Amino acid sequence: APPREGAFPPVATKPADLLAGLDWILAENKRAASPFYGLVDPKKVAVAGHSCGGLQAISVSADPRIATTIVHNSGVLDPSAFNPITGFSVAKEELGRIHSPLLYILGGKSDIAYPNGMDDFQRIDQVPVAVASLDVGHGGTFREPNGGRVARIAVQWLEWQLRGDQAASRWFIGKNCGLCQDADWTYQSKGL
Repeated sequence: APPREGAFPPVATKPADLLAGLDWILAENKRAASPFYGLVDPKKVAVAGHSCGGLQAISVSADPRIATTIVHNSGVLDPSAFNPITGFSVAKEELGRIHSPLLYILGGKSDIAYPNGMDDFQRIDQVPVAVASLDVGHGGTFREPNGGRVARIAVQWLEWQLRGDQAASRWFIGKNCGLCQDADWTYQSKGL
């Protein structure tokens, strides 16, 4: 059947695919003949996604193996609004099942996902959460060399959350944090 009027084509992947990939790499990590044998720390797994992929990342963040989540240019859709995504949906209630720190990276008020991401940020109170927004729209800076400024912030988050890098933490915590001092970004956090 063709997609509904105004809807996207059916998604190519689903949240279960992310978990299947995680199952696979963790099994490969234990398999002696694998090129990945012993290279993955199963306690330091991150999940991330952009736009519809961000919704998928949110959807699997309740999995106990997930140590942190990054949501790029996304947020759970308002349940009263039309859902243009064909093939899966994420309910606002799923935000309450997230158990590990979470970073939203949004593209400013011109980002179609900005209201949803900001609403998610306001709703999440059981785990540390931050939202960093750069006025670049829904596409972020992914097309810039090395992913641009958005990618640098994502890497700093992962360095802090997965490796305990205190220099990286200074981008996100403290009155004079890196994102707090950069006039191009708007930044808020809770529980960090």
